[in-house]
Amino acid sequence: MATTVLDKAGCGCNDASNGSGDGMLPVSPFTALQYHFGMLLGVDDLETAQAYPRGKIRLHNAWLHREGVVWGFNVTFNARRELAVAPGLALDAAGHELHLDATACVDLGKWYEKHKDDPEFATAFSDDGAGGKRFDAYVVAKFRSCLARPVPAISDPCAGSEVDTAFSRISETVELLLRPGKSPVKDLGYHRLRVLFALEDNAALTEVNTRRDSILGMASDQQPREYLKAFREFAALDEIDLTPQHDSAGATSSLFPEDPTEVVLADVVGIDVRPSAAAGTTTTGFVIVDPLPVPNVRVRRSHVATATIQELLCGPIFSAAAAAPPPSPQPVPPTPTPEVPPTTPPSTPPSTPPTTPPAPADAGGPRIDATSVKVSSRRRITFATNKPVDAKSVRPEQFSITTYATDDGWSTLDISDSRPDAAGTLVTIDLKESVTAGQLVRFVARGTGPQPILGTDLVPLAGAVGGPAGSVDDGHDFAIMLRRS
Repeated sequence: MATTVLDKAGCGCNDASNGSGDGMLPVSPFTALQYHFGMLLGVDDLETAQAYPRGKIRLHNAWLHREGVVWGFNVTFNARRELAVAPGLALDAAGHELHLDATACVDLGKWYEKHKDDPEFATAFSDDGAGGKRFDAYVVAKFRSCLARPVPAISDPCAGSEVDTAFSRISETVELLLRPGKSPVKDLGYHRLRVLFALEDNAALTEVNTRRDSILGMASDQQPREYLKAFREFAALDEIDLTPQHDSAGATSSLFPEDPTEVVLADVVGIDVRPSAAAGTTTTGFVIVDPLPVPNVRVRRSHVATATIQELLCGPIFSAAAAAPPPSPQPVPPTPTPEVPPTTPPSTPPSTPPTTPPAPADAGGPRIDATSVKVSSRRRITFATNKPVDAKSVRPEQFSITTYATDDGWSTLDISDSRPDAAGTLVTIDLKESVTAGQLVRFVARGTGPQPILGTDLVPLAGAVGGPAGSVDDGHDFAIMLRRS
């Protein structure tokens, strides 16, 4: 894409730019200026005064937040068939704030004509069978700074120079680029914690796997405390593994995880460009032809506001966990009775042996047979319940269907319709997107939360057949992982 948005952003930049990084912006998070009365201040002092807070905020962004989009940066094709990146804000792995305040667009036909011979795209293009080329690319945002607003200078900036003006501003913006292929998967670190919470499989981390299995084997009321203890221990080891960027010789070359670096905004897969004549137009050069690819913004990393994370942690997602078993009753020692003559009846009745509290009764909500869940076609999922469900409670909002791909991670599939049959025991879900053969699918049906699936008697879904008891007020979610055959 190689498209900068300096002028569109209205920052007044010109060709006086450092091109990519922020070498013009000093960073010194561990050296501050010590002022004193009568101190003579020079350029170096003022740069030190700016470099200290700039370095602090970049360290904070880079290590405590990492890279990700904060808002905006949508990637689409506009009415002129140009690839367009909307305004947005993001953080990169070097702690920069990447801000775009005006939409940036690029004509991919003209872009191909300009960059088709670039070395990095030498193997990216393939024949599309119709006289054109097809390729995949991903969009990235990269920090850029430039000099702006020249003003008269009191003295020449360099000995022997005849320049009598100097730039008085450094503007921060972004550079948008197209890279060949699909966006790479980054190593995000914290592998022990990811294995501990079953977010990653790593057989080499034997200690973590053993610890997790041990915790899951404990009673439910003991697990939170043990998970917290394990979290603290493995977090300490994961943080020791983190280091700033190193050069090829193994020496530390930066204060940050990566520098320079880029933030992925979207994958654009299946771009098809052809010579204008072959595409039926009278213009020269190349044009992009139908079908236009749909940019996949789901591959990006995103930052969620802290307040939202707090609310998500209070949501119903954990309510499907099995209730902790009641504590085992402790034996009650018998009450001693005083010795009395045999003819005198005992002064206290014999003690009653302790009894175990009965298990909670199931309210009789419908349950899903796990063996019945099928991806019956490329865009359809069906399942059966042991009791009829209320048709009006079976809506797309009551289901979550996600798929996992090794290159893209988790993606949510949109649902177009969901409905039970006439008997109310066979539910069909139609998807807007296809599920490819062998793809891993996670299916969740809601028996909890504000809008659970209900039986005809209005009792919430109780989860899977054979699962824990559900109540008339709250049931259990049903979840399963399966692959389309």
